[in-house]
Amino acid sequence: MKTAEQRSGVTGVVLLIGSTVAATLADGTMKDLSARLDAPQVFFLSGVLMAGWSILVARAGRQTGRFSGSCLRTSLPGLLFCRSLATVAASLGFFYAIALIPLADVFVFIGLMPLMSAVVSRLLLHERLDRMAWAGLGVGLAGVLMLFPAGIAGVQPGHFAGLLGAFAGTVSLVLARLMARRESNSLVQVFYPNLALSAAALLLLPALWQPMAPIDVVRIVIYSGLLFVARWTMVLVMERLRASVALPLMNMQFVWMVAVGFLFFGEVPAITTIVGAGLVMGAGGIALLDQVRMDRISRLAHLQGKSSDAIAAE
Repeated sequence: MKTAEQRSGVTGVVLLIGSTVAATLADGTMKDLSARLDAPQVFFLSGVLMAGWSILVARAGRQTGRFSGSCLRTSLPGLLFCRSLATVAASLGFFYAIALIPLADVFVFIGLMPLMSAVVSRLLLHERLDRMAWAGLGVGLAGVLMLFPAGIAGVQPGHFAGLLGAFAGTVSLVLARLMARRESNSLVQVFYPNLALSAAALLLLPALWQPMAPIDVVRIVIYSGLLFVARWTMVLVMERLRASVALPLMNMQFVWMVAVGFLFFGEVPAITTIVGAGLVMGAGGIALLDQVRMDRISRLAHLQGKSSDAIAAE
């Protein structure tokens, strides 16, 4: 029989797959929008929509008994403020990265996130990384380096934007896990970061607003819905998986990004991109095996502790 930890881990992986699919479809929609609209206009409208959906889902959850709290109240305002700032920075960084470079190339920065999380998780979560985890991170780094065969000469402004998005996104996700330890209401982590994103975009909106065709309004609604699902499920993932495991497993998003880039934008990744991405995705597999091994050790130690207590009681 599966233990509660095992079931939680399996649920986390399933949620992670759903989150990466929704996030990739949202990225494809964003890439299409970025050809005609500036980031503040998209983020203002999508942020308002996602904040509104958070309230509606929270209200529906309370009425059905699934949630006990409101998405408007939190016991961790300081952490939530920091996470909201990180979400704003990550959103802006990835918006311009997606607008300026191919979707498959954006993956390089998603691939960097596990390497960054190794440092951030140690500082904020005190999560220890053993040799196997470091080996996985090393494989991931080798894959990332493969994505730049031309070296520094291949770096473009979109890559710097992606680097900002990756670092801020890593901080945001690690803070999500830190909050999940003491904040049971997952929707509060969706409502306020999106409200902050909308408020930040509003400051620049008067100078950048452009008339929108009805189809663009529809696309923003679709983008917002996909991103709402991706962000909420990712909060739930961070409740169930360590950051050092969840972030490498996010690398499966490369497959979806290549498919969306090819089908909708005619982008064909270079062979070095594919090889590098394969190495980065392999690092995710190593991280998952590492969690399985550590969970097994933890369960054995727990069972041995119970046996010792039983013997002492006799």
